[in-house]
Amino acid sequence: MFATTSTKITLRPSTGVAERRAERGCGDHRTTASAVTHPKCNLDEPDANYYKIRGNGVNFRKGPSTKYGSYGLLSKGTKFTYYCTKTYPEVWWYGKVTSGPHQGQKGWVRADFVTY
Repeated sequence: MFATTSTKITLRPSTGVAERRAERGCGDHRTTASAVTHPKCNLDEPDANYYKIRGNGVNFRKGPSTKYGSYGLLSKGTKFTYYCTKTYPEVWWYGKVTSGPHQGQKGWVRADFVTY
């Protein structure tokens, strides 16, 4: 005899960036605690490519939520190197700013404010 179980999966709207990363073969999609780059991340996909902030006045945060303070604001076109993701309830990227006033600083940006 076999026991059956069911799992409910809820799909959330996509920003499109993760899908483009997957198409390019970026990331290893590991989700174990030992694999993440930051303790708050649940998806580890370090990427040597840089991304750009797609709007002006984007908060560069100390944690993956608006409940965390901001290190300051990022300008459109600021380069951002991506390390890992927190995916629930919103998608946040943890990484390092590689241009502009916050260059070299690590922190969090909501994924929908990042583009190629």
